[in-house]
Amino acid sequence: MAKEPKKDPKKEDKAAPEAGEAVPAASSGRMKLVVMIVVAVLVSMSVAGGAVWWFLGHHASSKAEPKLPDKAVYYDLTPAFTVTLTDPDTGNLRYMQANVTIMTRIPKVVDDLKSYDPEIRNDLNMLYSGYHPAQLMSAAGREALEKRSLAEVNQVLAHETGRKNACDSFLFTSFVVQ
Repeated sequence: MAKEPKKDPKKEDKAAPEAGEAVPAASSGRMKLVVMIVVAVLVSMSVAGGAVWWFLGHHASSKAEPKLPDKAVYYDLTPAFTVTLTDPDTGNLRYMQANVTIMTRIPKVVDDLKSYDPEIRNDLNMLYSGYHPAQLMSAAGREALEKRSLAEVNQVLAHETGRKNACDSFLFTSFVVQ
């Protein structure tokens, strides 16, 4: 008869349990450790993904692009203004001639300027004829006249259309006093 090999009791414990047998305590401990590691890795990846979204995606999409102003639209008041000025010191008549351009950033305002051109021209002629010729000879005097002219144009448009400060700039493209 052949001798049966001796069974090592340590090797028997390490053998895989057969179906229906209970899992040894050491195997269930390892299984818990593996599950905890997998859960920790998934949580870490979720936190990292959330942080990347927050810092790169969330802030970039929530910041609105700064709105650039609309393009400037220019309207020439033609023909040129020609106004008689009286020099109160000498009583002499002097003349002012000015070409005027108005700038706005609202395209619809150009249509309003065309519609109310006669009223705007009247108000500007009245404004210009009240100036002393010496006031218009300096750059500071012309700048003050530009500001008052812009206010007159905006006042007409506000009264007629309800738009306040519809025009942004009033420009003398040619200005002569003689």
